Amino acid sequence: MSQKYREGNFFSVPLGHGGFALGLIARKPRRGSVLLGYFFGPRRNQADITSGIRELVAADAELVCRFKDTGLHRGLWRVVAVSPEWDRSLWPVPAFLRKEGLSGRDIRVEYDSDSLTMSARETAAGVTEEHLSEDVVLDEERLTEHLSRLLQAHRAEAVGPGQWTG
Repeated sequence: MSQKYREGNFFSVPLGHGGFALGLIARKPRRGSVLLGYFFGPRRNQADITSGIRELVAADAELVCRFKDTGLHRGLWRVVAVSPEWDRSLWPVPAFLRKEGLSGRDIRVEYDSDSLTMSARETAAGVTEEHLSEDVVLDEERLTEHLSRLLQAHRAEAVGPGQWTG
């Protein structure tokens, strides 16, 4: 079931072993199927997927990456909210890091907002840039697996009967 989506839309990503991640479409170029997304923890239940959305800022993201829109297009990832005051300048396109195959050099890769498939600039990365996210486009399966692992550490702890309060 296809759905319409645009920049500023929040969407849910079902994770393995239950729960959801919350994503935000930060860039949707006119052409192509590659989007830029900000993804937030903690792992959420369906009932509270939109909890705290208004307070989220770019720095709260657990992951910022380029990804294919297949999950959104097929309706597996559902749009759950629209940012009423969407301002793309508050959600920048970050630089990414690519490791060159033969030399092993690290390359800092930057993209323009209107093209997430062709780099705008590539420069040698410095030591301080080794923290940048990998320069890859994640497909539906890889993104879901990555978010599941990333948010595993943020999984809510179960409350045992000895901790119940009456």
